[in-house]
Amino acid sequence: MFETTAVPEVLSHASWIWPDNCGWDPYNTYALFRKAFELPAVPASAPLFVTADQSYHLYVNGAYVCRGPARGFQAHWPYDEVDVAKFLRRGRNVVAVRAHNPGFSNFQYLNQGHAGLLVAAQWGATRIVSDRSWKCRRQSGVSKNTVPASLQLFPQEHVDARVEADDWAAPGFDDKKWSGPGHARPWNAMPWPALEPRGIPLLEERAIAAAKLVGIGEGVCAKGYRTTRDAAWTRHQEDRTHRPASGSPADLRVPATGAGRFRSYLLDFGRTVVGCLTLEVSGARGGEIVDSLHVESIDEAKLEPHLKMPAWCKMAFANRLTCRAGRSRHEFYHPFGFRFLVITVRDAKAPLRVRVGLNWVGYPLPRDGRFTTSDEGLAKIWETCAWTQQCCSLDAYVDTPWREQAQWWGDARVQAWNTFHLTDDARLFRRGIHCIASQQLPSGLTYGHAPTMAHDCILPDFTLIWMLTIWDHYWQTGSLEAFRSHREAVSRAFGYFRTRIDPKLGLISYDPRYWLFLDWTDLFKDHAPTVYNLWLVLALERMAALFRLDGDGVRARELDAWSARTRAALAKLFTPDGLLRDGVKKNGFIVPAASVHSQTLALMTGLRGGNEARMLGRVLLPHIREQMRFKAVPSSYWITYVFGVLQQRGYATDVLRYIRKYWTPMARHGTTWENYKPAPGDWSLSHAWSAHPLYHLMQTIGGVTQASPAWKDVVFRPHFAGAFGGAVIPSPQGRIESRWARSKDGRVEVTLALPKGVRARVELPGRAPQRVTNRFRATL
Repeated sequence: MFETTAVPEVLSHASWIWPDNCGWDPYNTYALFRKAFELPAVPASAPLFVTADQSYHLYVNGAYVCRGPARGFQAHWPYDEVDVAKFLRRGRNVVAVRAHNPGFSNFQYLNQGHAGLLVAAQWGATRIVSDRSWKCRRQSGVSKNTVPASLQLFPQEHVDARVEADDWAAPGFDDKKWSGPGHARPWNAMPWPALEPRGIPLLEERAIAAAKLVGIGEGVCAKGYRTTRDAAWTRHQEDRTHRPASGSPADLRVPATGAGRFRSYLLDFGRTVVGCLTLEVSGARGGEIVDSLHVESIDEAKLEPHLKMPAWCKMAFANRLTCRAGRSRHEFYHPFGFRFLVITVRDAKAPLRVRVGLNWVGYPLPRDGRFTTSDEGLAKIWETCAWTQQCCSLDAYVDTPWREQAQWWGDARVQAWNTFHLTDDARLFRRGIHCIASQQLPSGLTYGHAPTMAHDCILPDFTLIWMLTIWDHYWQTGSLEAFRSHREAVSRAFGYFRTRIDPKLGLISYDPRYWLFLDWTDLFKDHAPTVYNLWLVLALERMAALFRLDGDGVRARELDAWSARTRAALAKLFTPDGLLRDGVKKNGFIVPAASVHSQTLALMTGLRGGNEARMLGRVLLPHIREQMRFKAVPSSYWITYVFGVLQQRGYATDVLRYIRKYWTPMARHGTTWENYKPAPGDWSLSHAWSAHPLYHLMQTIGGVTQASPAWKDVVFRPHFAGAFGGAVIPSPQGRIESRWARSKDGRVEVTLALPKGVRARVELPGRAPQRVTNRFRATL
């Protein structure tokens, strides 16, 4: 899918270019590029190939076109193909690019010490390639000396409009004072020896507005505010409270503040949004400062943004525009995820007009899937989950668009399941599998997210999850392509786990060099944890099945034999009454705790030797019904596995009660949370790893659960909660549609519509299971 052996022929004529030396002083560098050319006629289609290290914004004839590329690795750097025909005109045209390189690595980018732009197009006799004929300059009006917006992300953007022109991308802009590139290096020069297509659609972008203005504040500017590296810290030092206000959130009329004073406006977008802020300021005398602060939540009594500083992840989501005299307009470069926006105007010598806009940025995620229910609370929870998944879908599945924007792979598994209930699109998932495989340690382990410089984020259990997502890709699509592309990486990963087998126990053991995550809870993790080894069993058996499907019976038998040995070792950890204990210490002592996690995975794997009734009756059900408090409580992420086990065994009522209780507060906020009680300003309020009620509701009330690869078989077992319910599943075979409704006489009318090639096992109360195809109706 991500072929690097061949690139479009015209790309081989392009050069990587950059102002000055492409390896000199790259820290937080923005660069502008322009190329004018003549076009005798506008073609019906005009594919243009473009990429940059680290990123670009593309303009044609002054109009914004797109951003890119997708995150990736220089060894096979991704490029984009975009049809720019609608932006072209006969005669003189200008392609313009704004590019950025942070000059350092973070949680989505690995810096190789070089920046560059690569562009190519061939439209009949007209050829455009990046080379020394282009005009370019580094943006001296964008401060290089700003702090990162968080530990994981890019620096704040502080731009001085007195230095930078608004119309630099326009065809008529005078670029005579711009120079040519300092370097022009071949398209396949190091550190970019190969290129690959991005493999996912370009991101969707659209203008959206804040829902309302909720507060106005004012005060004295903090010391050093004019030269600060951190506009968030400056705001943190000042009075952050606001008095209630109303008015247009998109068109702020700001009275003169005087020197050294500020006036601030608190805007609410109604729910989490993701995008790039646009500011247009008119009436300025020159030198006025407009700061933006982006947060997820506020103190509703004080109308004060929740801004924890310092925090572990160093969140400082802020930007700055210094105005020129008259009118200034700027769209900030990197997207932020937030709900509340604080606009702070400083040093206003006269009344100003500040127009505020947001360019939404996100993966094109259509709502082909639907969920219906008479329960308004559950309907709102489903919508909240779907919106959270949209917010966390960028050029990768990201944990949150706010704090990190990192492609954490345990999260991504849940997000893929969410996606597959919204649309039949596995491309973002497939690219993520490829990214994780591309940053593999010599030992075979993968990083917990990738690309990344976070060497303390190597999670061995997430390597096992990565293998399981290769199975998930096959399960969704019916294709072995992902497995065939990464089967050798899978084998290398298993090589690491072989080195961790304790020969006395037959179980894999904890490696103190790495972060054994398992879950955000107090699980046993020393030496030989049960949960860790059960994930290994699942990975071994899923990969054995794929090797067998791919015709490699030898490797399949090896993995099956290893799994059988691990199962036998785990069976020794059952208590006499059939509960599975949480592991073995290095001295051979068996840990007495029998966690919800261990019982859940034991049931998922069908581990022999336990007592299912007691696992359910003494652990899982008491937890979900909140009749007992366990030391290791499953997080809002991990509980999805508990829900799945309980649903399969007929406990949908308990699952729905739990969802109602813990996801209703999230629905009021508008997105799902990192945990059930997140600390304001610290823990994320936009985390898709907890958006899984999206598919649990469709599986329970909607009643449809996948039962074979590519959805060729499903189980239909609706839970009749409320007056009506149903779901639409956008499967690879077509729409699977279920619906049921109670009539006035108490009967339930049930329908199921299946696309061609899909079979269903229908399990309705009081009836024997039956196999159906095409369309099914029943009255109960």
